[in-house]
Amino acid sequence: MMGEGLPSIVLNPIQIRVKQEVANKVKTGEYDFESVFCAVCNADNPECIAERDRYGLYFSVCICKQCGFVYTNPRMTQSAYSAFYDNEYRPLYVGSEVAGEAFFREQQKQGKRIYEFLDSANQISTRPMRVLEVGCGAGGILDFFRSKGHEVMGIDLGSEYVNYGSKHHSLDLRVSTLADFYCKDAIDLIVYSHVMEHILDLYAEIKAIRCLCSSQTKLYIEVPGIKNIHKNYSMDAMTYYQNAHAYHFTLHSIRALLKPHGFAMIAGNEYVKSVFSIGDDSFSQRDEYQSVLYYFRWNERFRWLFPLSIAGVKRTLKRIKDRLMGN
Repeated sequence: MMGEGLPSIVLNPIQIRVKQEVANKVKTGEYDFESVFCAVCNADNPECIAERDRYGLYFSVCICKQCGFVYTNPRMTQSAYSAFYDNEYRPLYVGSEVAGEAFFREQQKQGKRIYEFLDSANQISTRPMRVLEVGCGAGGILDFFRSKGHEVMGIDLGSEYVNYGSKHHSLDLRVSTLADFYCKDAIDLIVYSHVMEHILDLYAEIKAIRCLCSSQTKLYIEVPGIKNIHKNYSMDAMTYYQNAHAYHFTLHSIRALLKPHGFAMIAGNEYVKSVFSIGDDSFSQRDEYQSVLYYFRWNERFRWLFPLSIAGVKRTLKRIKDRLMGN
């Protein structure tokens, strides 16, 4: 374990500058922190497993010794997070201070991946669907759904990205929280793509989602799964952690959070990609403490073998292809 220090990924000059700005605000107390209970079982029994993120910023990650849920504790308060998202999040995460077409195109690719997952789970209707994305950014995901004939709308707190998608791609995007959002027509699909891990009050958010859902509404949630680090993060947890994430999910913990609100899982994997609808879920919650710790230790022990794995070979070949293509 370690506190603020060197990054675990390569940072560009913008990221280096912004990382230092965040670090200074943490040191001076401008960004203050709070301790929280486990969001799944409400226990106050944390065990620290990491103390910095991939950028080298202070970042305390704990696992609940009662149920095995992994969460950030202590974490920035809501006011600190709000200021961070307004000032540093996008430059630190994306490496660019303005919205642009490259970012939009990456979102379009993500939209294609989400569409294909839903289609493989038989959750794409033959009729046009009304799709709402929460945390839509510039709206590239929605643009892909629109290209397939669906009616789309999105909300986000980042006005620059919302304005970019609205102005340059004529998308129906709004600066709004879900609690403040209103739509008189039924919504067929609600999309949360790499958003749920950023939301501090999960109970209130899921309750707000439930209020928008009819018996036919589908809820798609995608988050970076901590049991998928061996595939997406080269078996290195230190390249996965980032200070903007308040929670670190498994497919099991997503189901545990949604079941009490009346959601049943239709399909899901440990990526985590998942789709839910209103209904009774036969799911039974279990303690993941030992399995999560075993997974982290397994990755650390065998990380040196990653270049020889199928995922490692594919990643190497992709990097070679990108270099040859000038990407």
